[in-house]
This record gives sequence, C-alpha cells and structure tokens, in this order.
Amino acid sequence: MRLGTILGLLVGCYAAVFAQQGEVGSIESLPKSTSGPAAYAGKLISRIDYIPALQPLPATELAAVLPFKVGDALDLNKVREAIRLLHATGWYGDVAIEASADANAPGGGVVLRIVTEVNYFLSSIRVDGEREPPNENQLVTASQLELGTVYHPEAIDDAIKRLTQRLTANGFYQAKVAPKITFERAMGEAGIVFDVNTGERARFKDPEFTGEFPQSTASLIRATGWHRAIGPLPWPGLRPLTESRLQSGIENVRRKLQGDDRLQAEVTLDRLEYDALTDRVTPYLTITSGPIIEVRVNGATAAGFLHTKELISRDKLRELVPIYQERSVDRSLLLEGERNIAAYLQSEGYFDSSVSFSQSEPGSGQFLVEYDVVLGERHKLVAVEITGNQYFDFATLRDRMTIQAASWLRWRYGRYSPAMRVRDENSIRNLYLANGFEKVKVVAEAMEGTLDHTEITVMVRIEEGPQILVKTLTLEGVVPEDETYIRSILQSAVGQPYGTANVAADRDAVLAYYYNNGYSDASFDDEEQVAPDGVNLRYTVKTGTRQFVRNVLVRGLVVTDPMLVSSRIRLKPGGVMSQSLIAESQQKLYDLGILTRVQTAVQNPDGMEASKNVIFFAQEAKKYSFNFAPGAEIARIGGGSANSLDGAAGATGFSPRVSLGVTRINFMGLGHTISLQTLASTQQRRALATYLAPQFKGRENLALTFSALFNDSRDVRTFDARRWETSVQLAERFTRSYTGQLRFTFRRVTLDPNSLKISPELIPLLARPVRVGSVGASLFRERRDDPVESHSGNYNSIDIAGASKAFGSQTSFTRVLMRNSTYYKVRKDVVLARSLQFGYIQRLGGQPEIPLAERFFSGGASSHRGFPDNQAGPRDPITGFPLGGSALLFHSTELRFPLIGDNLGGVLFHDMGNVYSDIRNISFRVNQRSVATTGTEDFNYMVHAVGFGIRYKTPIGPVRVDLAYAPNTPKFFGFSGTRDQLLAVPPGAGLCSNPALCSDQRISRFQFHFSLGQTF
Repeated sequence: MRLGTILGLLVGCYAAVFAQQGEVGSIESLPKSTSGPAAYAGKLISRIDYIPALQPLPATELAAVLPFKVGDALDLNKVREAIRLLHATGWYGDVAIEASADANAPGGGVVLRIVTEVNYFLSSIRVDGEREPPNENQLVTASQLELGTVYHPEAIDDAIKRLTQRLTANGFYQAKVAPKITFERAMGEAGIVFDVNTGERARFKDPEFTGEFPQSTASLIRATGWHRAIGPLPWPGLRPLTESRLQSGIENVRRKLQGDDRLQAEVTLDRLEYDALTDRVTPYLTITSGPIIEVRVNGATAAGFLHTKELISRDKLRELVPIYQERSVDRSLLLEGERNIAAYLQSEGYFDSSVSFSQSEPGSGQFLVEYDVVLGERHKLVAVEITGNQYFDFATLRDRMTIQAASWLRWRYGRYSPAMRVRDENSIRNLYLANGFEKVKVVAEAMEGTLDHTEITVMVRIEEGPQILVKTLTLEGVVPEDETYIRSILQSAVGQPYGTANVAADRDAVLAYYYNNGYSDASFDDEEQVAPDGVNLRYTVKTGTRQFVRNVLVRGLVVTDPMLVSSRIRLKPGGVMSQSLIAESQQKLYDLGILTRVQTAVQNPDGMEASKNVIFFAQEAKKYSFNFAPGAEIARIGGGSANSLDGAAGATGFSPRVSLGVTRINFMGLGHTISLQTLASTQQRRALATYLAPQFKGRENLALTFSALFNDSRDVRTFDARRWETSVQLAERFTRSYTGQLRFTFRRVTLDPNSLKISPELIPLLARPVRVGSVGASLFRERRDDPVESHSGNYNSIDIAGASKAFGSQTSFTRVLMRNSTYYKVRKDVVLARSLQFGYIQRLGGQPEIPLAERFFSGGASSHRGFPDNQAGPRDPITGFPLGGSALLFHSTELRFPLIGDNLGGVLFHDMGNVYSDIRNISFRVNQRSVATTGTEDFNYMVHAVGFGIRYKTPIGPVRVDLAYAPNTPKFFGFSGTRDQLLAVPPGAGLCSNPALCSDQRISRFQFHFSLGQTF
C-alpha cells in the first residue's frame, strides 16, 4: 500500500507540473480513504464516479472524452491522458483522479473518482446606477470583459480599475464600483453586475494657461465653453466635467488660435487638479502658438469678360490643401495639396496644368507656402472612345470609368485628369483579368482634335488576348453529399473564365458554407496548374471537427418575456453551430425594436468539446422616449379672414407648427408599443394614439395595430372638420415584395357650419355630422431598388374600402384608390420616373351626397404641381371654393438628372390630371368650358403642368423645390364679400345678386412648392 501511495503522489506531482503550465489545477486536500491509481494498476475498473456528481458536460460527452471505460484494465498512462483531455475541454481548473478498491465487485474491481474544480464562464455583464455620460454600453466596453470567457477574480479587479478611470474622466471623482457576482453551476455561468455609486459630478474651474499666446486669457476661457454666461459675464464652475466636454473645450481653444492662420498651434492638457472640498476641477493647459502660416497660389488666373479671374478662391484653397484640416504642416500634406490643386484645375479643363510648391520664412514667426501653377491651355473633353473590346460591350466598360465627357448637365469641360485616366485603365484591366484574360493590355490616351486642338478625345485601346478557361476542377476533402451543392456555389467551373478574383470568391463561399454548418476550423487551399488549353484547378478542403449547440442561454432580460426572445432565435439545442444562424438570430432580436444591444458569444470558445453553449445577452431599451419638433409650412394656405371669402384659390401663407410625442415600448414585456403623437399648428390640431403588436401570434411578418385619432383640420379651405376615429388593422408581409393590410375603421366627422364657404342652400345638406364605419383592404408590391431615391423597379398599390350600415355607418359607399409607379435608368445618373393614380368613390345609399370630408381633395406638391394644395377639382358655383370630387386621375412624368456634384440634382416634370365630380365625367380634353344651362364653369377636364425642380440630397431624403407652369388652370366665379353677405343672398337669385361682390377668378398659372422627399 505504501508503494501505491507513493505512485499516487507521483501522479499528483505530474498534475502539478501541468498546473504550472496552465493546463491543470491542483487539489488542496483529498479524502483520506483514497489512494493513487498506481496502487490498482492492471485491475478492472468497476465504476467511475465524479465529484461533485453534477458536471457541466453531459454524461455522453464525458464518456467520449475519457480514454478508458468501465471494464477496462486500469492503465496509468490513460489516467494521465484523461487528466489532460478533461482539462483540454476548458471546463476544469483542477482535475485529480483517485482510486479505491470496490468490495462489491467480483474479482476485486477498482472505483475511480474524478475530482474536479469547475471553471465558470461570463454569461452576463451589466452596469447599474450609471449616470450618462458614460452610458452602460461604454462602461461595459471599458471593463474589457468578454462574454463566454473564463471568470477570473483578478480580471474583475482590473475591470473595476478601468471603470473607475472612465468614471473619473467624466467628472465622477468620488465614484464607487462594487461587483455583484452570481454563479450558476448547472451551466457553468458567472453573471456580473457592477453596482456604481457615482456621487456628484465635479465641475470646471477656470483653466490655467502656460506658454505664449496672442489672445487674452479671458477670451480663451470663453472659447472653452466650460462656463455658461449670464449676459456678458461668465459664471465659473457652472458646467459639469465630462470627457467629451473637456476634449471639445481644448479643441475650441486650438481652433481659436488657429483661426489667425496659426495652423501649428498646439494645446496640451497637462493635468486635471481636483479639489475634493469644493468638488471642482482645474484644467492646466500648455499652449504653443506656432508661426503664422500663409498659403498662396500663383498663376491660377484666367482672363474673364472684364478682368482676370482667380480660379481658386480662398475657401477652395482651404478645401484642397489638407494642412487646414490636419492642422499641421509637413511635406506629405503639402504634396497632397499639390496633387489636389492639379486635379481640381484638370477637372476645370486645364488638363495640361502642373503645380509645384515652395516654402520660406519671410519674417520672424511667419511661414509661407507658395503653390506655383502653370495652367496651360484650357481643353474640353468631347468624347470617350473604346476600341478593341470584343468580350465586353461599350456600356459595361463605361460604367467602370470615372472620366466623363463634357455635358451641359454636369461637367462643362468634362471630367478628366491623368490620374483618373490611369485609374480607369486599371479598372478595365482588372475586369478582364477577373474573366480569364491574363494577357490583356489596356492603354488610354488623350488626343487633341484635328480642327480644334483645345478639344480632346480619350481613346481607350484594348488588346484582349486569349481567354483562359477552367479545364478541370477537382474538389478534395469534400464529402460526396456536399459536393453537388459546393460546385453550385463556385464561380469557377469547367468551361468558365479563370480569374484570381473568382478563386478568392470561391474560397469565401466554401468557408462560409462550412462555418455555417458547424465546422469552425475549416480551411481552404487552392492549386492552379496552367495548361496550353486552360487551367486545372484543385481545391482542398479540411473541415476539422464539427461543433453542435448544447444549449442556448438567453441572459440580461428584466421585463421582456423570455419566450418572446427565444422564439426569435434560430439556433436550437442539438443543431449545428452555424455562424449565419447566430447572426440571423441577432438581427431578428434587434428587429423586435425593444433591445438596444444584443451580444452573442460561444461559451468556453477555446475548449475541446463536441457541443457548446451559445449565449445571447440582451440589453433592454428604455421604456419611454419623447420627441419634440418645431417646424413651419409655407404654401398657398393663406387667404382672407375666417369671415371673408376672398382668395378662394389660396394665397401664400405661413403656418408655424410643433409636434410632441411619447412612446412606451415593450409593454408588459410582450414587445408591444404604445404611442401618443400630437401636432398643433394654425392649420391643424392632431392627436394619434396607437397600440402596435408586431410579430403577432409569433408570426414574424404579421402585425396588429389599434389606433385612435382626433383631428381638427383646416387644410381644405372650404371648411373646418373635426374627426374622431378608431381603427384596428392587421398587416402581413407575404413575400419580400408583397404586403397586405386588412382593417376596420369607425369615425365621426363634424363640420363647423360657420366655416363652410359654399352656397347657402348647400349648407344644411353638407354640414351634417356623419358617422362612417368601413372595412378596407390594401395590397402593396414594392420592387424599387431604393424606396427613398429610386433608380429602377416599380411600385404598385391598391386600396379598397366599403362603408355600410352593417358596420354602423350613416352612409354607404365604396372607395378605390390605385397607384402605379415605374422607374427607368436612362443613363448612369439619369432616371425617367412616372406615376399614375386613379381613385373612385361610388355612393350606395344613406345620405343623398358623399359627405365633404369623404371626398377626394388633391393637388399640390405630392400629386399635381399645377394646383395649390387641395385645390383641384369641382368648385362651388357661387363662392369658388373647392368641393372635392368622387373620382381622380393623375399622371406624372419626371426626368431626374445630376446638376452639380453628387448632391445637387435637377428634375424636368410634366403633371396632368384632375379631381372629377364623377367617374363618368373623367375627360382628357384640355379646354375648360362653360355649362350653357347654368352659366357655370365645367371643371371636369385635364389640367397640364410642366416645370423644373431642384433636389438636394440629405440623410433623410431629398429636399425639393418645384416651379410649375400650368397653361390651362381652371377659371371660376368667386364671391368676394363676407360670409354674412353670402348668407343674405336670396335662394334662386342666380350666381350673384350683387355684381359688386362677384368676380371672375382663376388659379394662378405659376405654382411654387417646397417639400421633403421625392414626389413619388
């Protein structure tokens, strides 16, 4: 037994050696009733026990790891191998194997006890109690802890130091950070919450400056922005210290110094001195002013109509020479400025221009940089020609070139420079190389015209040479059941062009396939053998060990229903470890709109396991958000006073407005959203409450919405309407292109009788309150390349609704509204767009007329630009105000093209159509005619408008300005008196009983529109 004990100690020493190397740990104490395995070498193993009994690895995986099993003879070498393999799994910080005799086993068996100390892995990292800045995400990042990695106490101590440093940098000098760590043995998880007590944020004191600087200390203090002001006087210490405010203040001082052309001025933060008694921080700054730097351009002048013209303005010079952006002067920046100036002059037609620079010091504290320009003659690039191309057509090659011939639309002298010519040569050459033309030659030359040497043509000559094709393609290391699919995703195939770019794409495709099927260690090698009749390709794949998902761990949820999250995760226990499924699951969780951060990690990433746990750590967004937006509208929304009937066609008016909204997301943890959005202006008061249940019933493409609306509007000048409305809508996205909606709407609309500007005998009929209940459906097909800025594709929609007494409606009608839009790319940057709208309302019963608020009112920036807003269609025979109609037909055509640079574009447009009194009265005639029996004007005709617009690109869509001219705008008879005078008109008195109050009017032929977004 003594010999067995000694051998057991040797095994322990063996384990201790590995522990020093970071491979195994050590056990501080072992049960006294056991001894080393060496005492039982050769005996049969009757039982294998684990201490503790609950192990992080499943029993099947543990059995697969061990090199022995029950019934095997005990082998010391296998015992040592078992310790190594168990540690290699990554789950164990310490492993020891004990042995004892099994008295119950026939023949004297041996019981092995595997004593383990389990590692824990980080499954959640959170921060509580923070006060922005820094926010929770910034603090978690600062901790430098990673999900899925092994928990080490010393790593937590280092994380606390880093968090404290980040908090101190943001003014929290008295911050305390206390970690709370929870352990979950079943899954080997360690969850960490850093409880932060920030204390009060320190505030600035006046900074201390050292060095030489021309400005006064007071002006530099004001420049920092660290002190708010009461009138002209600063209030020291008012602003709290934050990291970003500190850096911006230093940058503000630097900019102030550099504003006097001291581009090399430097401002350095030496230290921050904190006074704990006053909780104030004094920044100590050192200033180096540097010399005054002047940059001149000599020779960049051209003869103008009356005087010479500087080709490079001061502002343009600051844009071209990067020393102004980098705020430093060195030779590399000056050389870059030389190249930029030359490229700019070449883009202006001076293709032969050259630029050189020199440096000098004309005086103490002065530095002069002079760019000397030799302009040469101004040229115009009139054409770009390509010869020798057989495999690719002209359009394909031109799309890859940046050189542009002169055009009145965009480039007056063309877009050309020698550097651009070289880039285009390389671009065309790379295209040929990617398609098997290994010996292709591409040469571009600028040739002067024979008649006018100022006109040049760029001639691109191509010698394609022989095309090299793939002769054979051999796959090695790919199992037969995968080979068919692998070959289908390869760009290289027998008989196809050979190119290194294709081989690189094949490598990415093959590795992506295996990574997404659990082979995280897959590798790819390629070998090419060039033959006279092609290339023999050999792809060798080494898949490595396939990994599977053991469990999916969702952590970090506080309010959200765990089932809501787990149902969006595509990974399933027992499935393969697919990187694409992990990314897709992460995206689906973000699509819920209730999570600000979703981190994914593989638990124990370096461990040798057949299956691994995957962690999804989700951070919930704040429940409430608010929005506030002031604004204004300028359009033909003005006119006379409320009691005046002047300006039936509207006049230019100004309407300030403000919107305010509040949103509550993740209601009851279900991912639902409640919102209230309000708007108030001189034209409208609006409040909309919605309840949105996205991904309804667990279906990702199904959404249920309840809404309630109050709207008090004056956007139609004929009347003021007040609407109360509720609706429920079910929307589903059937495919990527098709979306459908089904809804029920119930509303009550009242018109203010005192606001109606119509014939007195119509007021009792049309001023009635109306209750409408309807069922509607919509279908949308979206096939545009970009819904905001479309260049190709089409968009179609149809909306059908029916109001009936069965739905609680006082009137019955059907309503159809259809739209079709198409987009064609004429050239690279020129788009022809067209749109057709058709609508129809059919009265079925109830009230004798379609209520005013249910009729079509249209015209304006988004439908027909020949009309002011909501001014198209029939008009009242006495007052001339619009009455709306039961049918509409509009068609618009736009030619969209670039104007200046990449952000400013132009539009030529033609709009035609109108709102009609009835579908039977839709007419394509262009002349308005009078009705002989009544003496009134007929408005059922086609109004045309042509115009020009400007589009300026912004991140939220183009800002557009449109000027339209409509030669056949409608004429109408208008009443210019007061409403009281209108009511005094006797019934049946004709169009006007008092000619002094009546006049012939018409909608102005010129209309101006300013709005955001494309017309369609």
